[in-house]
Amino acid sequence: MTVDNGTTSPPAIHGHATAGTQHLIHRPPSRAYYALDAPSLGEENFTLVGATPVTHPLFNDGPGRFHDLQIATETVREIGEFVGHRYFGVPDDRPGLFYRFALDFTDLSAWRTDAGGPRPVPLATHIRARPANVVAEVPRGLDFHLQVTIDGRPCATGAAGLVFLMPKLYRKHVEHSRRALQAAPEIDDAPDGPLLPADSAEAGRYAPENIVISEPADVSRGRLSTWLLPTPVSPVFTGEDGQYSGLHLLEALRQTSLVAAGRTHGLSSAHSTLGACQIHFRGPAERELPLRCVAVAGPLGRDDEGRPAVAVTLTLTQRRRAVAEARTTVVQDH
Repeated sequence: MTVDNGTTSPPAIHGHATAGTQHLIHRPPSRAYYALDAPSLGEENFTLVGATPVTHPLFNDGPGRFHDLQIATETVREIGEFVGHRYFGVPDDRPGLFYRFALDFTDLSAWRTDAGGPRPVPLATHIRARPANVVAEVPRGLDFHLQVTIDGRPCATGAAGLVFLMPKLYRKHVEHSRRALQAAPEIDDAPDGPLLPADSAEAGRYAPENIVISEPADVSRGRLSTWLLPTPVSPVFTGEDGQYSGLHLLEALRQTSLVAAGRTHGLSSAHSTLGACQIHFRGPAERELPLRCVAVAGPLGRDDEGRPAVAVTLTLTQRRRAVAEARTTVVQDH
């Protein structure tokens, strides 16, 4: 991934590059920015441009009827911290953590892939960033507004919230969370036996290493409970500090949503996609402890184009403590 502010050679952004080469274009409000080169105190605009991937081990795995929604979420996750450090004066030693994310498809047809197979299609994400909770002219967080276009067609809008933590506070937060989880055996929550991966066709993936949830248990009246699989899974899900990565959690929510909509209302995962998602992260999740995902599918409805649609409410918990809460909409295309 590279960045271009129109005045200097674009340096590299070191990240996972999960969606291929991307270019971040800064669009400052005035030319005065280049002369001052000072941290911004107001809104800044960027465009992240590239193309949809064609050989990605996760995003190109599955029926291939739609471009993967997580192409948009993951690229924004990758650049969020960089934007804060470079353009808003946040010290480099303060890690950035996304605590909320929302994305809504506004044109589902733009997300369809060609019947002849995957090919790279121009993808652009317009990003409006604003500082939040500013202390001594340094923001403690950033709020993002997103607009996604595929092949020049506006097709999704979204929002995200990022918080920057002091290094000592971050370490203390992680350590406190781990101690709290390990010191409460009375609220232990674990599967009854060995976990079997969910059916790949139901989860919308083909490669075994991309299935990150177990075969659901306790299925009744639109409610199902499953567990996240920490191993063996694809290296793209690797997290840091012994924690589940954001991509791992997002993929688990996506797969569980498809399974819930399929088992409750018979929607075909091969013809379905997430048309919307709203996610709020409550805390970290440790890979060494069981992580449960409970999904409740709402009634079968229709979207604005008459397609079958199901709202799904999901909760990720670890030892009965909330890790994330989400609401998704599964849409089955005609």
